[in-house]
Amino acid sequence: MNKKIEFDYEGKHYTLEYNRNAVALIERQGFCIDELVKKPMSMLPLAFEGLFYKNHKSISREKIDEIYNKMTDKEGLMKSIAELLNETYTSLQDEPDEKEGNIDWKIL
Repeated sequence: MNKKIEFDYEGKHYTLEYNRNAVALIERQGFCIDELVKKPMSMLPLAFEGLFYKNHKSISREKIDEIYNKMTDKEGLMKSIAELLNETYTSLQDEPDEKEGNIDWKIL
């Protein structure tokens, strides 16, 4: 999970990105990636808000909405959000680093 969205707003630098905890949190709030295109009015705001959870937890919902309203290229933004979400979901299947203590398993 290396991709990020970066910008400056009102003299502050923002780095927006997901981690698994942020995605789990928005899922508990009702987010469903399968509905991102079908229900953008409810899913996109949750997805955008989730981008702030990793690095900017204390930002208010009102400030997030204000930032979103001033973002340009919303279509490109939506595609980038979907890409970042997909990258986070895919990370669930990442193999562990080559270290002792990894668990080999088998089905019986």
